[in-house]
Amino acid sequence: MFGMKTKGRDGISSGVFLIGFGLLYLTQWWWPGLLIVLGVTGLIDIVMSGHWKDALKTAAVFLIAAAILWGLVWTGIMWSLLIPGTLIAVGIYLVYRGFK
Repeated sequence: MFGMKTKGRDGISSGVFLIGFGLLYLTQWWWPGLLIVLGVTGLIDIVMSGHWKDALKTAAVFLIAAAILWGLVWTGIMWSLLIPGTLIAVGIYLVYRGFK
């Protein structure tokens, strides 16, 4: 099962993303639900390709980011800065990981 070819992994990742996106649409829990769906989809793709170490690193980054966001909610930080900043940071991380 693990170490699957790209075609099978893409189908599973896409399916999980669509399921997650559908759940977000039903619950209207867009933030931080979208980050969670993207993180889970990425982790599934990494695990299915057989790269466990990379999956653990990615999971750690997402868990740390979620903990920081949860902590910042209680400080009264401006969401108009936090949301774009978080999206930019996650994007930079994914681009960096893509070049490795």
